[in-house]
Amino acid sequence: MATQSLGATAARYADRASLWAAVAIGFAIPVSTALDSLLVAALLLCWIAGGRYREKLAAIRGNDLALVPCALFLLYVAGSAYSVGTASDVQHALGKASRLLLIPVLISLRPERQYQERALRAFKAAVVLTLVLSFLVWLGLTDAGFVEHSQIDPVVFKLKITHSVLMSFGAFAFALQAREAADSRSRMLPALLAGLAAFNVFYMVPGRTGQLVLLALLFYFFFSWLRWRGLLVAAAAGASIAGTAYLAPSSALHQRVQTTIGEISDWRAGKPAQLANMRLEAWSNSVEIVKSHPWIGAGTGGFAAAYARQVQGTSMMPLPQPENQYLLTTTQLGIVGLAALLALFAVQWRLASRLATRMDTDLARALVITMAVGCLFNSFLLDHTESLFYAWLTGLLYANQRRRETTG
Repeated sequence: MATQSLGATAARYADRASLWAAVAIGFAIPVSTALDSLLVAALLLCWIAGGRYREKLAAIRGNDLALVPCALFLLYVAGSAYSVGTASDVQHALGKASRLLLIPVLISLRPERQYQERALRAFKAAVVLTLVLSFLVWLGLTDAGFVEHSQIDPVVFKLKITHSVLMSFGAFAFALQAREAADSRSRMLPALLAGLAAFNVFYMVPGRTGQLVLLALLFYFFFSWLRWRGLLVAAAAGASIAGTAYLAPSSALHQRVQTTIGEISDWRAGKPAQLANMRLEAWSNSVEIVKSHPWIGAGTGGFAAAYARQVQGTSMMPLPQPENQYLLTTTQLGIVGLAALLALFAVQWRLASRLATRMDTDLARALVITMAVGCLFNSFLLDHTESLFYAWLTGLLYANQRRRETTG
């Protein structure tokens, strides 16, 4: 009897350690790939040590979202059976897709509200640290950038795409905090941080994906707050921000717009792809691959091999991925896989209304917007930080959603 009690106590401590690891992951995601990987491993080991597998599986089965990422992952498993890729390509793709399973793992832990709040605070703290260091680099006061550190590209910890995407989401999260604040005094700091994070994205760091994500989040923020009137406010705010940034030749937005115009012009002129217009070439070739394998694709990890065949005999370069998650999923898993990915986003959006608070709902839908927009220009489920951020926050937010009403 005492042994059983001791085992139960140890299991509870293990599950609690899993939750603390989830909190720490929130800080690690914007800061360190090595650290967040270590913390994910610790979370999974503690989850296993915590036992109670029947309860955990029941929590997964009883959650309306948890089985959707599991189904998408199973499609990747099935796709490995007919993949045209090498064994290492298949293994690599399955490893990346397995991050989706962190969603049901976190859901099965049923984290209390306090752990969700701590995890979000940890993420915000990391965003603030990144923001401060980025400003110091931009102002020439330090060379503390750990990947690239210059006043032209003042990123820290991550490359510019990841930096700008996480900073955009951070700006939205701080804006929500300011909106929900009880009084003007408690509203001032998060409002200031939201403004500085937005300035960082639009004026400082040349990351087009983050700029588009932030514009989309701006529209959603005002629509969620003021409904249809909010769209007019968002349009005016977006036009003002984009206009002032574009009219400043040294701003990040102006530079990226000019780069985009040049890329499109070169692609239309049929010039050989350089780093500038490689993405457009990859997209057009990926569409041709989809036409050859429309329903079930070339298999998990099969993009590189299929793309090499597509460009064989031409001057075009083979590529490992198309910088577009929708095309990558469709080339690998066909229309069936694309439908599953879109279904995951759609179910998340719909179920967000069942979350505990209005802020949770808006954060959940902002996450869907971030992924939906970002996946147009990047393979976010393939990218370490973006995919982990998505799975981590999805699992935490949807763990305690209200169940749908049943009759009978």
